[in-house]
Amino acid sequence: MLEDFQMAIDDAIAKGMPLKGWLDKDDTYHPGFLDRFDEIVKKHGWDYKGGRNWRARVIYETNLKTAYAAGRYKQMTDPATLKAFPYWQYKHAWERIPLHPREEHEAWDGLILPADDPWWQTYYPPNGWKCGCGVRPVSRAKLKRVGKEGPDTAPSIQYQQKLDPGTGDPIDYPAGVDMGWAYAPGRTWADGLVPRELQRSAGRQMELPEMNNLPALSGGSKPVMAPLLPTGQTHEYYVSQFLEAFDADLDEEKSFRDKAGNIVILSRKLFQRADGSSKLNSTRAPALKQLAEAIMDPDEIWVDWEWHDVRKEWILKRRYLRSAPNLAGLLVFEWSQHGWSATTAYNAARGRKLKPNHNQINSWRRGHLLWQRK
Repeated sequence: MLEDFQMAIDDAIAKGMPLKGWLDKDDTYHPGFLDRFDEIVKKHGWDYKGGRNWRARVIYETNLKTAYAAGRYKQMTDPATLKAFPYWQYKHAWERIPLHPREEHEAWDGLILPADDPWWQTYYPPNGWKCGCGVRPVSRAKLKRVGKEGPDTAPSIQYQQKLDPGTGDPIDYPAGVDMGWAYAPGRTWADGLVPRELQRSAGRQMELPEMNNLPALSGGSKPVMAPLLPTGQTHEYYVSQFLEAFDADLDEEKSFRDKAGNIVILSRKLFQRADGSSKLNSTRAPALKQLAEAIMDPDEIWVDWEWHDVRKEWILKRRYLRSAPNLAGLLVFEWSQHGWSATTAYNAARGRKLKPNHNQINSWRRGHLLWQRK
């Protein structure tokens, strides 16, 4: 369903499609996004909350706004642009004057910070539903013209305790940001699906001949502590070992929030076909505990749209990467609405010093970086 909405939004942006359909002077009806909304809801049987017009408008306006913000973010982070405009200024009421302005957003109005200040990773607008804030690039000359010798000091991030809508647990969440909006544009992911395994085409097993002393993806990787499980065990044994890492068992479904703030729904269904048979193979099963560690404590989390040649549509994937310097290997767990796939790449060679294969490592680092180990 997410991919259908993404394609509908992309189509609306490309064609300038309005929210509601309209009749031209010849009484020819031109559909709007609301018509596509009805088709997608009917196709997937989505029992959404709120009224039809309100829900469709939320999806339409939110995606258009974040698409614009993501595009502008990409423009402003271009190296040439950053060289000319190394600072960003927070602008309250950038798009419109709100009837009920948020106090925090008003307080940030005019704030000028370096473009690479970590504060932007939490507070780059929009920062909530119907937030009209924006960001203006600022040059060094402009900084002086407004009477500043240097950029401002980033406000400290204050946290409020809220209930996690995905897990129901209390969490500390940044003040001034609506739940689910504490990220920079282009770094989103949909929550809450247990996907089917993505079956890769049978081919040569990925080999990484130069992976000893594997460099940390983010400069601070830790040894993988989870053991490689023994071979020849039952399906239930391997699955229970995976779920145990998340304090779950075979008879329950567990909601886990990852380092980037996304919900991962975990259950034995991950490893079962529709008829209840096992999807695990003898090669992958012993690494399940290590793959669980890659999800819980990754080096990096990426999200990327990839074209699916068979389905003829765009698929949104989330990718967990964990280097394993003590194992001379790399753990990769990919997640999408249509399934999951896992890769464990180990260097079997021992007794000689090998150089890391940077190209192979970086081939997994594509799309938008959601989270990185500091």
